[in-house]
Amino acid sequence: MTSISGFMANRYAALSSNAGQRQSASQTAGNAAVSSQQAVSKETAAAAPAPGTLASAAMIARDKIDAGYAKLGIAGTSGTTADQWDAVGFPDLDRQMLFAVKSYAGGLFSEAEVSAAKKEFNNRISDIMDANPDDPAQGYRDVIDFYDAASDDEKATFDWVVDRSEVQKSYFVHGGREDVGMGMPVVEKLMQAWGQLSAAGGNSNDLPNMPAYHEAMMWWAQDNGGAHHVDLLT
Repeated sequence: MTSISGFMANRYAALSSNAGQRQSASQTAGNAAVSSQQAVSKETAAAAPAPGTLASAAMIARDKIDAGYAKLGIAGTSGTTADQWDAVGFPDLDRQMLFAVKSYAGGLFSEAEVSAAKKEFNNRISDIMDANPDDPAQGYRDVIDFYDAASDDEKATFDWVVDRSEVQKSYFVHGGREDVGMGMPVVEKLMQAWGQLSAAGGNSNDLPNMPAYHEAMMWWAQDNGGAHHVDLLT
């Protein structure tokens, strides 16, 4: 697969190290772990959340993952392979469910599940880029559409704002000419940060050190009551 270069790639690079590993737990041990996780999930879900909310998506995702565990007789761990996560059902989660897992919504998910959700998210972006092997500008344009199709919950995170700006920057770097700005001051401020980074000759890891990045973070925090990244495990 084509991998996304730059700031986003660094976020997800550590998640690719589980290829080729095999789940060593026995069927009995796996079923016991699944039962334990399901019990914890039911305790957490004291009241049914309103349909269409992030909380509702988290509950549905929790149920789907538990059903996948029960079917396979395993429980997800850091040693669970990419194929096993696929068999559990991560590729079948819709965008909001995937975001719910990725953002540790409601505290319903394990660290291994959060990591698997991030890997699945990155896989979907890579699939978009792979569909345009000879036209990276179009690939990034399609990834912009992928980001713009996110829910309001996802768009409210600073991680989404940073990644959206990185894709927009990459689109222009690869010759894109369409106006893909969103009229979002924070995104535009981050575009300034990318410009500052280019002028300074730095790499993507230096982006948070740019003055415009700090301004964008302050603007975002003010708009979101001083909140920080929803993703609590990164």
